[in-house]
Amino acid sequence: MPSPALVTPGDDRSPVLIHVPHASRVIPPEVRADLLPTDVALAAELDEATDTATDEIAAAALRHTGLRPTTVVNTASRLVIDPERFPDAGEPANGFGRGAVYTRTCTGTPLRPEPYPHAEHLIDGYFRPYADAVTTAVEERLRTCGRAVIIDLHSYPETPSSFEDPAAARPALCIGTDPVHTPGWLAEATRGAFASLVEIDEIGENTPYGGCYVPLRHYGRDERVASVMIELRRDVYLTDPRTPDPERVERLGRALATLIDEVTAQVAADV
Repeated sequence: MPSPALVTPGDDRSPVLIHVPHASRVIPPEVRADLLPTDVALAAELDEATDTATDEIAAAALRHTGLRPTTVVNTASRLVIDPERFPDAGEPANGFGRGAVYTRTCTGTPLRPEPYPHAEHLIDGYFRPYADAVTTAVEERLRTCGRAVIIDLHSYPETPSSFEDPAAARPALCIGTDPVHTPGWLAEATRGAFASLVEIDEIGENTPYGGCYVPLRHYGRDERVASVMIELRRDVYLTDPRTPDPERVERLGRALATLIDEVTAQVAADV
């Protein structure tokens, strides 16, 4: 199987890597064959689970940056594999069927048979090649720039899914951070870049989601790899679960470009 990671190299002087893991609705036929929901139910699941148009926001940002970052986009739906989970029994989301290979839908109904007998096939065929591609892209940024900064781009619905804490705040922008890999300046730069688009009290940190993506080879080991997660509440830029507002996408892309340029300048000053 070809890796679902679409890697587009950026300028050699840019330490930034934009990661878009959940924007696709594509499910290969051989994977669809094992999914239990009807086509109608599966479409509803994709509406809730897909970070619709986050790839379009990333593309808009590239039109406005000084130095183009590297981009990594997952071309397969997260219902194939979720590249941001741990691929073993240590993944907390396994408890509600949303580990690296989902067995439950957003509403808690069956997505695949449990236990799913072909999980390792998907891990070997999709998860590991994807992880290897992102790791290689990060290593390339380290080689050429001495640092790598991952901006992990996501979105989430206004209403919590069944497995989420219904009491958790759901601000217009959630900034996900890690105590090792998110320096304070990076969180503040993210807040500042988007502050003109949302009210300051509509920016939260690590709620309703926390953390950020770092390849396992570097996670907790290499502080030269920094990362921040951007989670946009979907009503900020979608008119319905499948339809982005072009003007809002463009404005968010410009804000992301501002962050990219600030990160590039910060790393250049530090290295």
